[in-house]
Formats: sequence, C-alpha cells, structure tokens
Amino acid sequence: MLDRLIFRADRMALLGVRLGGAMILFAALMVSADVLTRRLFGVTIGGSDEISGYLFAIATAMALPYTVLSRSNVRIDALYGRLTPRLRAGLDLVALLALGAFALLVVWRAGATVGITWTNGSRAITPLQTPLIVPQLLWYAGWLAFAATVLLMIAAVVRALARGDLAAVQKMAGAMTQDEEVAGETGDLLPLMQTEAH
Repeated sequence: MLDRLIFRADRMALLGVRLGGAMILFAALMVSADVLTRRLFGVTIGGSDEISGYLFAIATAMALPYTVLSRSNVRIDALYGRLTPRLRAGLDLVALLALGAFALLVVWRAGATVGITWTNGSRAITPLQTPLIVPQLLWYAGWLAFAATVLLMIAAVVRALARGDLAAVQKMAGAMTQDEEVAGETGDLLPLMQTEAH
C-alpha cells in the first residue's frame, strides 16, 4: 500500500511541477506583454505584477513534492560520500525528519493564515482586489502535498531500514552521486546522441 501511495504521490508531483511550469511561463508572458504594451502604446495591463507574484508562489509550492521525490533538493554532502552506507542511511532519515518537521511547521502556520483570510474575506489592496483565499488555497495545497510526500518518504525509509535495505534508502532519500547527477542531466541527450551516431 505504501508503494502505491508513493507512486500516486510521484504522479501528482509530476502534474504539480508541470502546472507550476505552465504558471511561470504564463506569468512571464503576461509581464512581457505588459512591458511591451506599456513601451509601444503607453497602455498597461493592470495587475500583471500581482498575478505573477501569486503564480510564482503557487508554482514554487507545487514544485516542492517533485523536488523531494526526485532528490533534487540541495544537500551539503562534503563528508556524506565518505561515510558507511549504514551511517548515510541514518543521516538520510534524519534529513527527512528535519524536512518533515519544517514542512509541518509551514503547513501549521500557513493554515492559520489561510484560516484568517477565509474568516475575514480578505482581498488584496490593489486595483484588482483579488480575493486572497484563491491564491492562498492553491499555495497551501502545494505545501500540504509537500508535507504529505515527505511523511510518505519517511515511512518508506523507515520500512527500508527495518528490512536492512540500505540500497532502497539511498535510492529514495540519499544524496545523488555524481554519476546519478550526470546521468540525470544528460539522460535526455543520450537518445539524440545515439540517433545522430547512426
């Protein structure tokens, strides 16, 4: 069941990061259009800075689950590679626990903010008067997904440690090796290089 949940979290994370990318692209196009219309015609598209700020915050939150599942989060691993696999696995669990504590803290405090916004019916103090509950709920959903993903990963790592499967811990939560990073960065190029070679 845990594997199925992680698989679903991975699919949702991929969807979230793609939606986030689309939001950032839309924000960039909107701001570019605003700059061009202002420069060429002296007319501004109102609210592009406000909307792009919301979109950036939502996109960032939606990318967090994908980041942690793909092990793309920044890790300081100067000594990590020199440690024994068992010690690395223990540190991977500690890192996930710390990340989980952080995610839960953000969810708790952000939940309070969203609750106040909902109760007060808060709107942006801008010409658009955006109901703040809309961007805040979408942003909060990203943080909830992140916290849930980290908790699932913690459960999977604890299960792998209980089974003595250190390779599974490394694959799920360990810092990427240089070979893994190079393969991840060049993976899309390999089919192209193989096609050009023929």
